[in-house]
Amino acid sequence: MDHTTSKVKSMYEQYPYPSGDPTIRAGFDIRLLLSYVAKKKDKDGPLHVLDAGCGRGPAVLGAASLQPNVMFTAIDINSVGLAEARANAQARGLTNINFVQADLMTLEGVEVPPGGFDVIYSSGVLHHLSDPQVGLNNLTEILAPHGVISLMLYGSYGRQALYRLIEGIDIISSNQAPIESRLPLARKLTEVADSTIFKGNYWENTHSNPDVEFVDTCLNVNEVSYDISSLWQFIANAGMKFIRWTDPDAWSVEKRFTDPQLLARLKELSLTEQYKVIERLFEIPKLEFIICKADNSAAPMVTVEQIDSSQFAVNPEASFSVEKRNLDHSQRIEKVSYRVRNRKSETVTDPILAQVILLLTEQTTCFSGADMLNVLGQNGADKNRAVEVIYQLLNEEVIFIP
Repeated sequence: MDHTTSKVKSMYEQYPYPSGDPTIRAGFDIRLLLSYVAKKKDKDGPLHVLDAGCGRGPAVLGAASLQPNVMFTAIDINSVGLAEARANAQARGLTNINFVQADLMTLEGVEVPPGGFDVIYSSGVLHHLSDPQVGLNNLTEILAPHGVISLMLYGSYGRQALYRLIEGIDIISSNQAPIESRLPLARKLTEVADSTIFKGNYWENTHSNPDVEFVDTCLNVNEVSYDISSLWQFIANAGMKFIRWTDPDAWSVEKRFTDPQLLARLKELSLTEQYKVIERLFEIPKLEFIICKADNSAAPMVTVEQIDSSQFAVNPEASFSVEKRNLDHSQRIEKVSYRVRNRKSETVTDPILAQVILLLTEQTTCFSGADMLNVLGQNGADKNRAVEVIYQLLNEEVIFIP
C-alpha cells in the first residue's frame, strides 16, 4: 500500500464515512443503468455489481435490499467501515452482498465474476486515490463488455468556495497536524463562512455536520477534482466513453436558461462547450455520470416499428401521486402527477396520458409495447397519438426499456 493510500485509510478508519442509515441513491437500479447502453448481456445468470469504495455501506445496503436477485461485491480499504457495513447487512438478513477489504490501486483480493462485473459503482472515491487514473483503469479491466460504470467525482468549479475555506483552515491549523487537533478551529472558521462565502449555497451549515462528514469535506488528507476538460481526458485515458449524466437536467441548457436569444446561441455550441458554460455559471460540486467501454455506445431510441415487440418497465426513479375525492358511493380522481428524480412534479392534464399514468402507478413488472398501444387505443388514442404518448414517457424517463 502506497503512502497516500495509507494516510487515506487511517483517516477513514478514524472517521469512518459516510454516516447515516441505508439509503436509495440515484441510479440504484441495475436494469436501468444497463438500459443506457447498446450492448446487452449475452447469457443468462445473475447480475454482478461492484461497489468500489462502499465505506460504511449505506448505498450498497439500500441497493441490495431492493434488488435481492442481484449479487453485490462491496469493497473498501476502511476495515472499520466494512465491519459496520457487514454487521448491518447481517442484521437485515441480506445475503446478496459480499464485503471485501481491498485497495482500488491494486484490486488484490477482489474476485471477478466470469466475464466481468455488469455494473460498477464508485461514488466519491477515485478522487481520493494516490493516482485516480490507475483506479479507473483497474475498474475498466474488470468491467464486462456490456457493462457500465456509475461514477461520482468532485467538480472543481462547484467546490471553489469550499477550497477557499480549506486554504483558510490550512493557514490557521497546519494540515500536517493530527485531524482531531484541527477540528475545533476548523469548525469555528467554517461557521464564519456561513455568513460569507457559504451564504445561501451548497456548503451552508457544513460546520454542523457530524465529525465523519466534516472531516471528509473539510479536512480530507488527499483529494483532487475535475472540470469538464480534465474529466473528458480522464475518461478517454481509461479507454472509456461518456454515456450520460446521472441527472441530465442539471447539464441541459434548455433546463438552465430561458432567454431565447441566449439559448439559441448556447445551442449552437458543442455539448462540451455547453457543459463548460454550465459548470462555470452553476454550483455543481459533484460530477455524477455513466461511462462504458469505448466499443460500446448509448442505446438508440426505439423505432416506431420496434415498439410493438419491445418490453418496457416503469422507471424506479419515477414517483406518482393520485389525489382522489370520496363521494356518495363513488370516488373521483382530482389530480394525477408524476416526478422523475429531483424534477418538479408534473401535473397531467391530458386525459389519455392520465389514464396511462394511472396504470403505471400499479405496474411492477415488464409490459409489452403492444399492450401499451392497446390500452391507449381503448382510451381513445389513434396509433399516431399512442406512439406520441409512448415517446413522451420515454423522453421524460417515466418508462424505460430494460
